[in-house]
Amino acid sequence: MKNNNFIWIAIFVLIGSVLYLKEKPGLFKNGWDAIFNKKTSSSNPYKSPEPILDNETVSISETVQEKSSNLIDDFFVKIKDKISSTTNSTLQKESSLPDWALPLIKKNEEIIVHSNYTLSYNVKHEQANWVCYVLTGESTRGSANRSENQFEPDRKVQSNSALSSDYTGSGYDRGHLVPAGDFKCCQDLMNETFLMSNISPQNPDFNRGIWGNLEERIRVWARKEEEIVIVTGPILKNGLKKIGRYNQVSVPEEFYKIVLLNHNGNQRAIGFILENKPLFGSIVYDFVVPIDEIESRTGINFFEKLPDDLENELESQGNWEDWNKRKRN
Repeated sequence: MKNNNFIWIAIFVLIGSVLYLKEKPGLFKNGWDAIFNKKTSSSNPYKSPEPILDNETVSISETVQEKSSNLIDDFFVKIKDKISSTTNSTLQKESSLPDWALPLIKKNEEIIVHSNYTLSYNVKHEQANWVCYVLTGESTRGSANRSENQFEPDRKVQSNSALSSDYTGSGYDRGHLVPAGDFKCCQDLMNETFLMSNISPQNPDFNRGIWGNLEERIRVWARKEEEIVIVTGPILKNGLKKIGRYNQVSVPEEFYKIVLLNHNGNQRAIGFILENKPLFGSIVYDFVVPIDEIESRTGINFFEKLPDDLENELESQGNWEDWNKRKRN
């Protein structure tokens, strides 16, 4: 009889314990994990710009599990993004870009719209095929500060973008395609340029040298002309060197930049292709090329919505002197 009483008491204690733990899910989960020695990851690489130090390691299975979890979390957001990124006309409803500014969008191309720029993301190379935006003289002036910015993954990218830590220890800069300095007007717009979908691996001397010089020259043009359109990106192809801890990020051998003025009756364009290496002693106008050549090298059809005669005329241009004349009053 005493044994039976002991068994009933044990059963009541067990049931009470289960009911108590059920009301405390965190405690219940931790206890369960401890009992079965379940391994949990304390860091999620998609939740911070620099999640793991160089001397730390993480298993491939944990990385895949974390990435899958983020995809599930963002499922409904991604549906909205993808529905609005199929054609130029649909994109125009969300983007501040003029309709004619966007390159021709190919079938299944992943288009991401942000407040101040639109981009085409290339998952194979883990960076943008192109970014396109309007630059005004007003946007280049202001007190926005980049000192507190950290590079963040772009959660709008369907499969998640590259990470800042993919570049750590690689020897390459996290090179902006849309420069932070183009949006000194507004801190939120400058912050947006630090999304990793806007970043490509650049040789440090290239990024801080001639590429930066070209960016500054274009800001001068924007202040003079009031409004210009810029399309820029890497020239992507098979066989490029790869970097990355979590993602395989291609290292472009060349970058292009296109500047087009189509404002207040003024129309002209200029293009550049620069090698991703130190170009000491070179000056930016040494790298002027027709936009037709950039199209040939990238396979991208720029400004396809302009009238054919105007598109052909602008894409055959490349006159440095025209861009650097004093503005007439």
